[in-house]
Amino acid sequence: MKRIIGFLTLILVFLTGCGKGEETSTKKIKLAHALTESHPVHLAMVKFAEEVNEKTDGKIQVLIFPNGQLGGEREITELMQAGAIDIIKTNAGPLESFAKEYSVLPLPYLFKDMDHNLRVLKSPIGEEILAATEDRGFIGLTFYNSGTRNFYTKKPVRNTNDLKGMKIRVQTSKTMVRMTNLLGGSPTPLSFGEIYTALQQGVVDGAENNLISYAESKHYEAAPYFTFDEHSISPDVLVMNTKTWNKLSTDEKAIIKTAALNSFDYQNEIWSETEDKLMDSLKDKGVEFFQVDKTEFVEKVQPLYDEVTKDSLIKDYIERIRNFE
Repeated sequence: MKRIIGFLTLILVFLTGCGKGEETSTKKIKLAHALTESHPVHLAMVKFAEEVNEKTDGKIQVLIFPNGQLGGEREITELMQAGAIDIIKTNAGPLESFAKEYSVLPLPYLFKDMDHNLRVLKSPIGEEILAATEDRGFIGLTFYNSGTRNFYTKKPVRNTNDLKGMKIRVQTSKTMVRMTNLLGGSPTPLSFGEIYTALQQGVVDGAENNLISYAESKHYEAAPYFTFDEHSISPDVLVMNTKTWNKLSTDEKAIIKTAALNSFDYQNEIWSETEDKLMDSLKDKGVEFFQVDKTEFVEKVQPLYDEVTKDSLIKDYIERIRNFE
């Protein structure tokens, strides 16, 4: 049913703005994502759309389709590649199947902390990664802070022994699958929209994500134990179909790129505020939080680094990130 609704919505999207008078004067760019309208990343995209509209005097309008109206991340990625959607928000993890540069970002315990992560993303290293998919049909406009990824489960996890045998939902990402295996869990790739039911029905025993997604999706109702192991600081990414990008003038490209980067700054401001508020709210709902000694977690994932650093490009990125000041 959800796929049918998404398909019908997509037909309406194509019909939007097809009047002859509008078509020549206004460019309408479709942006889709699977987050709620209260999510900090959605609010950042609204800011992005408003700036693009303002700076182009209304000649470019960004139409946002939130809440998975046009499909989950996998579906909208395929639609964006086909040119049916112009811009999408996705996570860096799944993009590693399109460009191996993206596989660096989700690597466990790579970044010293969130500040280190954000500074790297705004550096030439980040821009290189955003440009890595240009020959694959889309380019990155900006990153978004997606917080730290942590495990949440149906029973407490205080160390890696507690993860043994647990079926953990992960993204469709080789890095996430390998990491979870090394930590003792049984990785189970599923789309985000399937997690709640999978937790309820015992298909999985837990999942991993940031605090805000955990709260907004109400996964705490089925998995009330949240473990701050901070295994990954994998950002969200705003990506655009290259055919749409190439139809823009030089000035329009500059406006869109600047608006995207500005929305990243705005989103960073509201992210931590939202997390702080949610912590108190989730405690009131019965969620238990655990802090762990990361030392054993870091040691367990070392074989992953031994494997990925056999690739000279990945090894170079890891070294540059670790040495970035």
